[in-house]
Parts: sequence; structure tokens; C-alpha cells
Amino acid sequence: MISIAKNKLLLGILSVVLLIIIWQFAAFRVANRFLLPYPIDVWHALINILLKGETYRIILHSFARLLTAMTLATLVGVCLGLLGGFNRFIDYFFRPLVTSLRTVPVASIIVVILILYGSRTSLYIITFVMLFPIIYEATKQGVLNIDRSLIEALSLEEERKAYVLRHLYFPLSMPFIKTGLLQSIGLGFKVLVMAEFIAQSPVSIGNALYRGRINLEYANVFAWTIIIIFIVIIIEQCVNKLKTHQ
Repeated sequence: MISIAKNKLLLGILSVVLLIIIWQFAAFRVANRFLLPYPIDVWHALINILLKGETYRIILHSFARLLTAMTLATLVGVCLGLLGGFNRFIDYFFRPLVTSLRTVPVASIIVVILILYGSRTSLYIITFVMLFPIIYEATKQGVLNIDRSLIEALSLEEERKAYVLRHLYFPLSMPFIKTGLLQSIGLGFKVLVMAEFIAQSPVSIGNALYRGRINLEYANVFAWTIIIIFIVIIIEQCVNKLKTHQ
């Protein structure tokens, strides 16, 4: 196991080194730091950003928005997913909505919601809309994969439906719900940053990217992109550990 972990780490490092080499070569060919900054320029910009206290305030604001929207999406998605798996008529009712939300392009959803609700409230709505279908489907699949014999045995006891949902469907669907959360949290963060960028929300990672773009500070844009990647990796690792420990 230790050797496998070391090999995975070594391969990951080699992959990053290869990407940096390709990046360095491409920047050398372009020979224009305004269009494609060198890796060393981005490194300096990254250090400067990380040394500013404002950076962590920006990250916390964006993360708070993600947490709020994801909590709401989880509550609604899990509740409706349990009902959808429990009752096929409820699933038929919500299926067109869920399918539409999963197929409509993200950019279209962002623009429409921004027009309808403005820049402040829309950030939460956009993230919720993108995460809800994933959590709903994961919860519903968890219910549908429960052993039928367990359901039939409990139904013989003539328990109330609320009791069955709480003590049978919800616990046995939890692995699917956790998988849905793991799949959606990284997507939610990326969608939120995209919405912040388009809406030019103050005190946000998206706004920092926007300011880097309009000020032609592309090294800062690359540096913030690296920060976003690391945040998503850290979030997914934390969720994955919670998934394996429970």
C-alpha cells in the first residue's frame, strides 16, 4: 500500500512538472507576458496574492456562498429524492425539471437568473440550480437500490411512511447521497466562481479574476486559477475522507 501511494504521488509530481515544462515552452514561443505569462511570473503573483490578508477574506466570502447554496440544495435534493424514489408519481412530476436543469448550458442558466434576480441573490440560486439535480438523482438512485426484501419486511409491520423514510430509506441511501455530494461540491465551486465573474460580485474570487482580466494582469488570473484548483482539491479530499470514515 505504501509503495502504491508513493507511486501515485510520484506520478502526480511528474505530471505537474510536465505541464510546467509545456507551459514554459508555450510562453517562450508566444514571447509576450501579457498574453501568456511565464510560470515564474505566475509564481511571483501567487506569492503576492497569498501574502495579502484580503485574499483570505475573498476566499471566505466565496466559500460561505457555496456552503449556503449547497446546504439548501442538499436539504431540498435529499428530501425530494427520497420522495421520488419512494413514489414514482413524484419522480414523474419532477423528472422534466431535473432533466432540463441537467441539460441546459451553465452559461444560459447564469445569464437568465442574473437578469431575473440581480447579482447578489442570483449567486445562491445559480449554485443551487446546478447542484440540486445531482443530489436529487443520487438520493433517488439510493432509494431504488435498496433491497426489496427489506422494504417488504418493514411494510408487513404497517409502519408509517414517515418512519420508513427516516429509518430505512434515508440511512440505506446515504452512500449514494455522499457520492452525489462528492460529485457536486467541486462543480458547485466552479459554477459559483463563474457566476461571480459574470456578475462582477464584490469580495469574490470571480471578481478577482475579472479585475485581473480588465487590468491585463494575466499572471494574477493564472495565480487565482491555481488557487481555485487547490481549493477544489482540498474540498474533495475532505469530503472523500468523510465518506470513507463513515
